Amino acid sequence: MSPLSIRPGRPADATSVLELWRRAGSVPTRTDDEESIRFLIEHDPNALLVAEDGGDLVGTLIAAFDGWRGMLYRLAVLPERRRSGVGRALVAAGERSLRARGAVRVSCVAIKAETVALAFWTAAGYVGDHRIRRFVKNLAP
Repeated sequence: MSPLSIRPGRPADATSVLELWRRAGSVPTRTDDEESIRFLIEHDPNALLVAEDGGDLVGTLIAAFDGWRGMLYRLAVLPERRRSGVGRALVAAGERSLRARGAVRVSCVAIKAETVALAFWTAAGYVGDHRIRRFVKNLAP
């Protein structure tokens, strides 16, 4: 393995990001398309972080900031690269990026049934907030 590098995603990464999400087994959402990824990058060039090893995409994280709070989404690492520090490196980079943009509080979204993911976030210092429940509504195109 070559040294891991983390950089902001570029519009040209959209196809590779979608493939990584598929290979990583990420739960598909309505915005899993190239247009949505490109729009995210256009809207906030620092939001999508990608981890590369030797030029190959091995992980992603969305670190979004709305001016009030930071939010981490879509931490995805290729199965063969899990438990090698890629996820922790992406989260650390996301936290640095959010702090630099003014965030003082960060939340993350994790699928409840993914016990490995929940253990990862706990080990990364995040605490589940059982006082809240996430609600989602897809808007018509």
